[in-house]
Amino acid sequence: MRIRTATPADADEMVQVRTASWRAAYAGLIDADVLAGLPEEASERYVRHLAEHRSLELTLVAEKGPYVIAFATFTWDRTEASEEEAGPGSPGEVRAIYVHPDHWSRGAGRALMREGQRWLTEQGLLPIRVWELEGNEISRRFYTRYGFVPDGERKTTELSGATLPCARLTLPKDHRFDELV
Repeated sequence: MRIRTATPADADEMVQVRTASWRAAYAGLIDADVLAGLPEEASERYVRHLAEHRSLELTLVAEKGPYVIAFATFTWDRTEASEEEAGPGSPGEVRAIYVHPDHWSRGAGRALMREGQRWLTEQGLLPIRVWELEGNEISRRFYTRYGFVPDGERKTTELSGATLPCARLTLPKDHRFDELV
């Protein structure tokens, strides 16, 4: 497996990984019609976004052979600071992390998280936070094994007319990225 920075050429495979992951992890949590309608191809907007190189955003892919099997995006916590205000001392965020279900529990997510944590730490974006859909036991197990702990913050998000509850988890500042549970 190889971890590298994502490029616009990866966009369709990344969307396919996200769609497969959502369908597997969110079954029973999100309406089946919403999951069935998820895209298989990247929008032009997403491709353009991947072509932009923002200074405080990193998107990585995990490849196995010629295929993208996982990806993750790391950035500043957008609830705490605007892009102009963000910088060392701002909290970091795991904005997205998806592994194709055929590759769950095989190390791709941990490898992405390790590289993302290393990068966020180098940028001074600490502590590192992530929002998860409440009830998603798959993500909770992953984040807990990595060292994240619930911090009590909650919010709701809208998806296709449904209001979904989310919980925030935070990685303790002293968690080392070379420690795996």
